Amino acid sequence: MHAPDGLASNTPPATTLFERLGPAPFARLAAELYRGIDRDARIRSMFPEDLGPESEAVRDMREFLTQFFGGPAEYSMRKGHPRLRARHMRFPIDQSARDAWLENALAALAMVVREHALDELARREIETYLVRTSQFMMNR
Repeated sequence: MHAPDGLASNTPPATTLFERLGPAPFARLAAELYRGIDRDARIRSMFPEDLGPESEAVRDMREFLTQFFGGPAEYSMRKGHPRLRARHMRFPIDQSARDAWLENALAALAMVVREHALDELARREIETYLVRTSQFMMNR
């Protein structure tokens, strides 16, 4: 397809964050988040017993993050529409629980930023998602 007015388009196609970063940072973020939660007495009881790197919880989070940031839709193919709020409604997520989860998520993100040398734009995009979603999940 030609650009308007006969100008050649040298703009590369838009890429998703997943396309830019690949799967490794999202896998590490999921594993590290649940490693932190596994040690966090404030919210540990809201999560499955197994939060190890090969657990279903980590797999769900890894696939969800991958899909959300533009990777393959494995999460939806396996589990259907994410319905985040509905899936979490059974848990009492108040400001304290939200803050505890977000603290663990941001600590995991900081580790991923260091280990994978994420640029500021990528860090900010992921952080914005984590903050907004944690607020959205509050139900008390």
